[in-house]
Amino acid sequence: MKTLIEAHKVDGVKVCRSEVEVVCFHCQDPVSEHEQETGTCTNCGESWRPKQSVAVWAASVKGGARTWGQQ
Repeated sequence: MKTLIEAHKVDGVKVCRSEVEVVCFHCQDPVSEHEQETGTCTNCGESWRPKQSVAVWAASVKGGARTWGQQ
């Protein structure tokens, strides 16, 4: 299951676009909503433990600009 979080601003600071994918810990197969409800991976048959894969899109920032997490 993938969750896409579009770029947005928090207190005037831009937070980059990111995508979080939940996969089965055992076989790395993406977890579907059905698998999430049952707790069993349909690919390997194991009781899946969540493992997250996160992708972050970064954009260029003007010199001297603050990014999220900076003081």
